[in-house]
Amino acid sequence: MVLLSGLRVLLELSLQLAVILLLLPAMFWLGEDVPALLVGRAVAPLRERYGRMAAFWRLTLRHGLPLEDGLMLALGLLVLLCLAGLSIVMPDVGAVMGAWLADPLLMGSVLLAGAFWAVPGPLWWMHGRCCLVLCLTEAFIVLAAPGVTGLRGVQQLLLAAPGSSLAGTALCCAVALALTTSLPDRQTLADDMVARGQPVGRLARDQRQVIVGVYHAGWSLLLGDLLLPVLFGLEGPGGVLGLSVRFVGGSVLVALGQMTGMRRHGRFVALLLGLAGLMALAGRFAV
Repeated sequence: MVLLSGLRVLLELSLQLAVILLLLPAMFWLGEDVPALLVGRAVAPLRERYGRMAAFWRLTLRHGLPLEDGLMLALGLLVLLCLAGLSIVMPDVGAVMGAWLADPLLMGSVLLAGAFWAVPGPLWWMHGRCCLVLCLTEAFIVLAAPGVTGLRGVQQLLLAAPGSSLAGTALCCAVALALTTSLPDRQTLADDMVARGQPVGRLARDQRQVIVGVYHAGWSLLLGDLLLPVLFGLEGPGGVLGLSVRFVGGSVLVALGQMTGMRRHGRFVALLLGLAGLMALAGRFAV
């Protein structure tokens, strides 16, 4: 029985990972190409993204990855698996991951570690500011909903109490995190690799850019989970649809922060955090 249960859990996680890998090129296209398309730049079609991803996995299986790069890729995929909130065969597996692993502070810290791994030097102050906002996000969620664990707990509380101030708290924190995003873009990553004297061959560069793209997708999904927490943890096809909607929502927040230039205004971020804190206090005293 134990072996059978273990096989069922492995099957569930494998199916979830397969869905994520299937959606990953579309996530890259939505997160990178669509914003460029909106400002008038020519971008490659979606099918080319799938071709690039297939080439990445083919070359990775053939040539392998450096130990550090392989570890960061595995962590990035784990973050996507936790934040996806899918339940395909065994809902209990998704519930456990959503309650204990899909925690905003834990998942956000892994994503920031990936950002620091990619570009450790020039963006250290941006990483610190983003880390501060992430810690305040966790504190406000705990204040607004004491005893709630993970994004699954947030979803269940909001379904039980639709008028809870927790939704507004999570929304303000999601926007604040979008405005303090510190993950490096492709050009920053390439420049840093050259500056540090790392191998800048096309294969090494493309592999690392894909890994950083996984972390960007994870960050957008984290923002989407905070923006639309009621869509987290759905079962079957509804879970895939909820995942897609949450990712699109998070990507829109990141794109708006980049296109409007609001990322440079720290006072606006402080205002959002103050509003989130007030909502969390209101929810705490209302309990």
